[in-house]
Amino acid sequence: KPFLLNPWLCSITQYSFQLLAKMHVLLIRHGQSKNNILEAAHGCGKTFNSKRSIDPPLSDLGKQQAQLLGVHLGGQLHRSRHKVHLFCSSMTRAVQTLMPLARVLDLKPTVHPSLHEVKGFYDTNGQKVRGPDRAALKALCPEFNVDAIPEEGQGDETGAEAWQRATQVVGMLNDWAMTDRYKDQVIIIVSHNDTIALLARLLMVPSGQTAVSDTPEGLFPESYWPMNNTGISHFILGITPKPESYLAKTWLVYWNRSDHLSEDVRSGVNFINSGTFGAAEWARVGQGGSGLLPLFSECQVIRSGTNRHSLTVCVALAGFVAGVGAAFALSKSR
Repeated sequence: KPFLLNPWLCSITQYSFQLLAKMHVLLIRHGQSKNNILEAAHGCGKTFNSKRSIDPPLSDLGKQQAQLLGVHLGGQLHRSRHKVHLFCSSMTRAVQTLMPLARVLDLKPTVHPSLHEVKGFYDTNGQKVRGPDRAALKALCPEFNVDAIPEEGQGDETGAEAWQRATQVVGMLNDWAMTDRYKDQVIIIVSHNDTIALLARLLMVPSGQTAVSDTPEGLFPESYWPMNNTGISHFILGITPKPESYLAKTWLVYWNRSDHLSEDVRSGVNFINSGTFGAAEWARVGQGGSGLLPLFSECQVIRSGTNRHSLTVCVALAGFVAGVGAAFALSKSR
């Protein structure tokens, strides 16, 4: 009996997937928040820190991105929904991002205390603050399981604590991948760019050097892996390699996929922080604070042979209908 691949897994061969796959993890960045707008305008630094919010909600664009994620990813996973498990952080923007997808799949997500952004809920003036408490989360997302969140909400953390937290999450995921309960299951985590980048680093290079820093930027001294808002990264965990195959137990299938968005609604990859403004004209990841518009038509660059075939069929069908109509009119006139 042939094995039918989920559309999200189309880049893996049928044979190797059946033989090797244990558990799939989709790491998704939240939609655009009001802090993301500020960072695109000012870049990292003092100006941004003086204006940022402790727990910003989604912007209007972020809400649109979340809806598009729900429609497209939800549609692709709907027949596989019995395999899907949904998680998000306790930060408002992550909860809001997951809501449309949870509704489409009719699943109850879990708000997990270890998925918040690096540094947690913090105030740049040094005052102790906390994120939404359990009661506030229940009011925001009554259909989510929030039992694991402290009643008083979550606070801040050091860079060392962020690294330890990410290590624990990766350990938890790897443990799940080795159990029959999660075989071929799809774990969807809506989190934050720095946390996702830490998880990816620990998943892909577990033997790598530990980075210790009091700033999020300092945790990435060698490379940084930015993501679009609602960008999706797909990992396979717990692989048992064939003797003649790659020895890795973890595969990265793709990073920062954003097919559900068009170029005019992409955001989050901030060229303003790297100084590579011109890339916004061709890179298909949004303006990124550059103020530059793309120099291409997205509907042209993503057009496929299938689309052209469909267009040809539609034109031919329209011509046929028009011909039948003309013949009928001619017969009536006689």
